[in-house]
Amino acid sequence: MHSVRRLLAVALISLLSVLGVVASAAPAGATTGVLVARPAEIDFHTKRVGTENYKRTKITNTGETTVLLLVTAGLPDDFGFGLLPGQTCPVLELGQLGAGESCYAVVRFSPTEFFAGWLAEGQVIATAYDPTTDPTDPTTWVVIDQLTIPVFGKAVL
Repeated sequence: MHSVRRLLAVALISLLSVLGVVASAAPAGATTGVLVARPAEIDFHTKRVGTENYKRTKITNTGETTVLLLVTAGLPDDFGFGLLPGQTCPVLELGQLGAGESCYAVVRFSPTEFFAGWLAEGQVIATAYDPTTDPTDPTTWVVIDQLTIPVFGKAVL
């Protein structure tokens, strides 16, 4: 039984590798995984149409050096993001986040009748850039880490 499982596992890994699904290891010396979000997702669950709801996630630089951070979002119509109450992460331009420091990314969910009954899904993206990057020249920005935080909410009447 174990040999069959092992054979299936090897076959699956081989197939995924051929399809390009298995990620390769980071290059030697590369820094990865310096950003952590708690909670790891923002779930508004079910909210009534016409209400205004806010949730946040705490983004922490777990690395040993300061990074330049930019937090962006890809969210459907019923969500809001940016300069919201309690937002401390940089959203319009790069900002510094020191080693061990944290900031808050805030999302608003204001369900509308048009989307009632549908699960709305989106994401907040926190990107850490090399601190030697020129913040005024995006062509020089070198990504150290990128963290995708799923966002969910469902409108009900």
